[in-house]
Amino acid sequence: MLEYKKFRVRTSIKSFRDLDVYKNTTMLSADIFRLKLPEKYRKSEKIKKELDILYNLSKNITRLIAESYGEKFTDLKSSLRKLEMAAQICNLAISKLDFLTIVIDEPEFRGLLLGILNKYPPNKLKILNLKKAWDRVWGANQKSAPVRFEKKQ
Repeated sequence: MLEYKKFRVRTSIKSFRDLDVYKNTTMLSADIFRLKLPEKYRKSEKIKKELDILYNLSKNITRLIAESYGEKFTDLKSSLRKLEMAAQICNLAISKLDFLTIVIDEPEFRGLLLGILNKYPPNKLKILNLKKAWDRVWGANQKSAPVRFEKKQ
């Protein structure tokens, strides 16, 4: 398993849109959104439903990363939970893509699905590495902050 021990920011990050992992998940979501079912499967409500679920899963990953970025300054625990949820949803998207590759026997469409499928595990790893990096950097800052006690009257 590939893991980065030292996380370094390559460019200044001014918003969640500057995060590589957000850009990657957005591109994956767009790739999924652009998928067109082969003609012989367009009438199958079951397959359409499965593809809709995949659309929603991919959109939720990007949403959680964006929300997580905003919350890391105010509620680190919630922010880290959202990154964990994004990684879990990646697993669901991977299993949905696996299912669709097995069910749909059109070689061209299957190739598109496999192309997207191969990009999800490295992206999931980047999400988890981002979570670890934020916990190291922001969590250490929160732990080292002095505790103030107020006098009860």
